[in-house]
Amino acid sequence: MSKDHDEASHGSQDARRHKLDHQVRNEWLDRDTGLQQAWQTSGMTRDDFIRHNEGMIDKVISANLDRDR
Repeated sequence: MSKDHDEASHGSQDARRHKLDHQVRNEWLDRDTGLQQAWQTSGMTRDDFIRHNEGMIDKVISANLDRDR
């Protein structure tokens, strides 16, 4: 596989590994200031933002969970 494919699919792989769902992603909007700012500037409802940005949110969550290990 190419390097680009690995990077592109990394968020979904992390989501499966950490069993992320809508509720977990929703909770992380309150925990991470970067995600919170992205949501507030998007103009979307909270649920729409989560649905449209699952990959980005998963990467932030995974990076934080991996760092805490």
